[in-house]
Amino acid sequence: MINFNLKETSIYRAVKWERNPFLGSAKALAKIFLFLLIFDSLLFLYGFFGSNFSKSSNSTLLGFFLIFTSLAVWFRLQEAFFDIKLKRPKLALTINDALDGVKGMNLAEFLDFETAKAVEASDIFANSSELPPTNSTALFHFLLEKTRGLEFIFARDMLDLNEIKSILKIKLREYEANTDNGLGYTQDYEDTIWEALKIAQKRKHQQVVVGDILSALAIYDPVFQRILTNANLKNADIENLSWWLESMRSRTKEQKRWWEYHNLMRRGTLAKEWTAGYTLTLDRYSVDWNEIAEKEGFPEIIGHQQEIEQAERILARREYNNVLLVGEPGVGRKGVVQGLVRRAVLGQSLPDVNYKRVVELNMSGLMAETKTVEELEEVLDRIFQEVVSAGNVILVINEFHNFIGVKPGPGTMDISGVISSYLSLPEFQIVAICSYVGLHKNIEQNPSVLNLFEKVEVAEISERETLMALENLTPFLEQKYKIFVSYPALREIISLSRRYLTSLPFPKKALDLLDEAIIYAKKTVKSKILLPDHINAIISEKTQVPMGEMEMREKNILLNLEGLIHKRIVNQEEAVKEVSTALRRARAEVSARKGPMGTFLFLGPTGVGKTETSKALAQIYFGAESKMIRLDMSEFQEVKDISRLIGSLGEEGMLTTPVRENPFSMILLDEIEKAHPNILNLFLQVLDEGFLTDGQGKKVDFKNSIIIATSNAAYQVILESLKTPGEWGGVKQKLLDYIFEKGIFRPEFINRFDAVVVFKPLSQDNLLDIAELTLRSLRSHLKEKGIDFLITKTLKEKIVELSYNPTFGARQMKRVIQDKVENVLAEALLSGTLKRGDSVEIDSQFQLIRRQ
Repeated sequence: MINFNLKETSIYRAVKWERNPFLGSAKALAKIFLFLLIFDSLLFLYGFFGSNFSKSSNSTLLGFFLIFTSLAVWFRLQEAFFDIKLKRPKLALTINDALDGVKGMNLAEFLDFETAKAVEASDIFANSSELPPTNSTALFHFLLEKTRGLEFIFARDMLDLNEIKSILKIKLREYEANTDNGLGYTQDYEDTIWEALKIAQKRKHQQVVVGDILSALAIYDPVFQRILTNANLKNADIENLSWWLESMRSRTKEQKRWWEYHNLMRRGTLAKEWTAGYTLTLDRYSVDWNEIAEKEGFPEIIGHQQEIEQAERILARREYNNVLLVGEPGVGRKGVVQGLVRRAVLGQSLPDVNYKRVVELNMSGLMAETKTVEELEEVLDRIFQEVVSAGNVILVINEFHNFIGVKPGPGTMDISGVISSYLSLPEFQIVAICSYVGLHKNIEQNPSVLNLFEKVEVAEISERETLMALENLTPFLEQKYKIFVSYPALREIISLSRRYLTSLPFPKKALDLLDEAIIYAKKTVKSKILLPDHINAIISEKTQVPMGEMEMREKNILLNLEGLIHKRIVNQEEAVKEVSTALRRARAEVSARKGPMGTFLFLGPTGVGKTETSKALAQIYFGAESKMIRLDMSEFQEVKDISRLIGSLGEEGMLTTPVRENPFSMILLDEIEKAHPNILNLFLQVLDEGFLTDGQGKKVDFKNSIIIATSNAAYQVILESLKTPGEWGGVKQKLLDYIFEKGIFRPEFINRFDAVVVFKPLSQDNLLDIAELTLRSLRSHLKEKGIDFLITKTLKEKIVELSYNPTFGARQMKRVIQDKVENVLAEALLSGTLKRGDSVEIDSQFQLIRRQ
């Protein structure tokens, strides 16, 4: 039981004093008397300079002026005393102390003024021994009643605040009718208070604010939970939105305090610029990041704090003070530069970085204006000299890999000869930006330049940080396009771009998707609100994966998977059931998983349906056999073949590139036992973690794929087991024992699969069914030509007789049908013997017989 008593806290005095008619109305009264003061002053000036009033009237106005001034100042002082002293009492201990369990601490001490009012109201409501203890729903009700500005959170979530208030009123009436009497607080109320303290600590709050209480209520209040569940929302959504509201209020409040040091610094100072030299040539071929930042109001930089601080430390050195920012396009490399600029201009960086100009060299403009290599090098040399002489410039060169160790061409030029002599000078500070491919391909080939840089790797920001970036961008896009962006749409952007746009990093893919979705909603469907359905439509268009109805469609497929597969696969009931149950278990996320959607190892003799099952799954689950990425692993028997599989500089990977381009796919690894052991080791990470780093250093995501590996290793064990009745039940273990004994696969490789599926050899009866399926496919093609093809039992039996082989299964059947049936039909069509409208069959001697 927690110690929670509002009446014994300092903040309770402020709650009581607000009810004082003078102190509670001090702000309004101060404004009224200020207005009267201004009006009186204008009347006095009008009468004094225009001689329109008598002396006694002017004296009266002057007297009122003094009275209004005194009253305006008095009430303003009262307001300030109330806001600064009473509403923000000094706390002897911190929230950290409370969470550490300091004995006897009254947790109500940490409530801010707004939350204290809501707590008091709920206490007053339940302050009777005839009523049950105060519950979290009562707190939720009075928090909404006593707090202004929460409309933002509920409107963004597409929730009707008035409807929620009505629901809460009904619940309070039910509460009053409850026969369980007693003072105090219920468990959900106490859990809410304790969770609010944890949230406040996480957000580095000194007090528990409204957003902290609301976020905690979303976790513990049963009424709020039900509202969120019905709206397909989560408690984390309320926490994110309360953070969004809080950050907007904080920025607005900060901008109003123009007199504070950091706000004054935003306006810049002439003195800092006078201390630097002239950079006429540089100014002609550059973009000044400081000026851009001042125009944009120094926007907040989301994420990359570690990279910014690392870059600052490197630039502040006396030697080797050059930064090489390395990262994939779209991860926010220029965001690091923006963060550096913001801190330098505001004087919040290190002494050797503060107040310096961050200037990006416009290499494309420079190359366009210079006619020869010699002229380009001459201008560059002059620019670098100006940078050194100025002493206050940090130079930025974007796509640096295009200008080191390359042959001259469109957009490329080797400047290593010019720049290398300046890189060792302490007055020459540079931030060069490049990609991993450019680093490995060009810059690493020139160690004399690379050794003068310190590398800073720019990582992809988190999903939470990306959401914050979307929230920061949303007001600008809403104003530009006159559209309302719902929070569920932002959440859908994060979720779907993570799952389906794996080739691009955060935040770029999310920011681009938001921009594109707003244009789609505004221009195409003429909507005034951006909804999750609009995000689904854009993603579906990009990936060719059905969205929206996908969830229900996928559920129906999974629940009926056995029947759907058996439309194409004969026999193999156990194998099909094992695949289906494992895939249902994986997709339902019964247990935590990080790997692909499903991973299977198919074992069995040749021609028993392993590959056909894979094709059937691709058709059923992904919509087309073309969604299958098929690799013959017998082509990867040497270590050098790894580069062909995952790619290298200048070469695409046979596995990684198709998966990057089509992440929602079936991957078939045929005859995997023939691959080199080092290649099998690569798949350990894919099967376990769901990603692989390709030869260019890019992360390839396999989480949206199904991986099937096939092997006929140890098929002899299967054939031998069939000779003994009743032995099939233990064949899988015998098969695995043999595989481990012979070292074909290691246990850790086998254990990474969701299921190891053993396929039985096919009997003659099975082959009859397969022949039926194959001939039906042929019949449907002939029907398109207007020809009716009759399938007879004698034809099927003859085909099975010619193709049956326990070792090769149904593999020979396709060739027999091609040679004996399709060839006969093709000759008849070409010779004119077979025409539209004919009805034909082929007998056991493979002779064409026309039927009337």
